[in-house]
Amino acid sequence: MITELEGRNFTHNLQIQHQHAVHQMPLINIDNLKVTRNNTTICSVTKLSIEPGERIGVLGTNGSGKTTLLRVLAGLETTYNGNCNITVTRDQRVYVDQRVFLFRGTVLSNATYGLRARGVHRRIARHRAIEFLEAFAIRDLADTSVDRLSSGERRRTALARAIAIRPQVLLLDEPLAEMDLSGADCLGRILDELTGTTILFSSPISLPDRFVNRTYRFDDRPRLRNH
Repeated sequence: MITELEGRNFTHNLQIQHQHAVHQMPLINIDNLKVTRNNTTICSVTKLSIEPGERIGVLGTNGSGKTTLLRVLAGLETTYNGNCNITVTRDQRVYVDQRVFLFRGTVLSNATYGLRARGVHRRIARHRAIEFLEAFAIRDLADTSVDRLSSGERRRTALARAIAIRPQVLLLDEPLAEMDLSGADCLGRILDELTGTTILFSSPISLPDRFVNRTYRFDDRPRLRNH
């Protein structure tokens, strides 16, 4: 027989065990994922499990399936076989496309856009956006029209806009494209400070070691495998 005190302790222990189990649950868990078009497999992932806070690299050539996987993770591709379980909502996932999309206006107005769209007060959004413009070494461009930016500056602006939201899942497609060494170093330092999960998709050339904890590569079939 369990006494009242023992019962409370027993319940408390179960709660601790449950909290521990939830904490250990993968943020992203994929089993036997397959995306097909016209009876052709364009992306195949047998197993992929990503824990909260991990930084994962996914490499592959054009047409290998990596962009399709990125779209599945972003919630943009929903037609597939198999399981893809993600424990955060779509608004907590941010996808930065390889092609940089900026709105008309200044660098600062772009950097605050995602925050304002989520209801963040203008003053707070401005402060946080400037924080990340400084981190990307483009604070002095805050009032500059995006039409006057170089390709590298445009990418830094897009990354600052995305990371300022501080999403739980950050999906970066070719984040180092058009980046000089200074920009890459800025991104590396910022990634080191993030607490969320980051997945970087890149061409076959390996990402710098400091950028990722684990790397996966799509082969020619196209199938994801551990690199």
